[in-house]
Amino acid sequence: MHIIDGRAIAAEIEAEVREQAEGEDISVATVLMEGSEESALYARLKEQACGRVDIAAETVVFPRSASFEDLVAAVEELNDDDMVDGVMVQLPLPGIDHRALVDHIDPVKDVEGVHPCNLGATQLGDERLAPCTPRAVLRILEHVDVALEGKNVVVVNHSDIVGKPLADMLLNRNATVSVCHVYTDTLAAFTRRADIVVTGAGVRGLISGDMVMEGAVVVDVAIVSDNGDVHGDVDLASVQDMEGMVTPVPGGVGPVTIACMLENAVRASKH
Repeated sequence: MHIIDGRAIAAEIEAEVREQAEGEDISVATVLMEGSEESALYARLKEQACGRVDIAAETVVFPRSASFEDLVAAVEELNDDDMVDGVMVQLPLPGIDHRALVDHIDPVKDVEGVHPCNLGATQLGDERLAPCTPRAVLRILEHVDVALEGKNVVVVNHSDIVGKPLADMLLNRNATVSVCHVYTDTLAAFTRRADIVVTGAGVRGLISGDMVMEGAVVVDVAIVSDNGDVHGDVDLASVQDMEGMVTPVPGGVGPVTIACMLENAVRASKH
């Protein structure tokens, strides 16, 4: 399989964003809770990406002892700050209701596209502030010239911020979509007939070569940490000799997701 270079795609998006952001004072802020190396790393990666395109970024860090009310107060303060164009909440948030916290983000500053207003707009075809990971999947498919109209697509994830909005966005492009998850019997029966498989179950090796049709495009959204290494759902060794394309982990969807957040930040700053 051809390995899709997500970092190269992200660099192209960043170049576009840098041009759009030139001369603008765009600023984003992330609310982060201490205690997770992965979330701290992701926040740093977002800050670095912002720096590359001249978007100001700050991370508001709370201790593990912080309450839901503490985080709500921080989000609402950022909402009221006219100098801040985008507000994000970094997972995980131990002991905090993420869904309830996200509801407090001003929808016009929701650069990750996870507020119910933006999720609903995405379902209705208004993708101005669509969720970043689904947008990244589509940007990758566009980059490798994969047409979606009429294609059979299997999404192995039914979360509120990845699988469900991605299914909506694929339907907006007239794909035929099947959504699978942990309760799906015989997952291979769905994936074997798919032109495109997007997987984000978080199970290392879940998708093997015998589950994928020759010539398929496989987009791996999952991030699985294992003894300091990072993997996805796809067993790359078992698909490497097949026809088709696949995104690696790391270096696939992740960088493009961050780049799509930058795109959303520019859109938010204009509205």
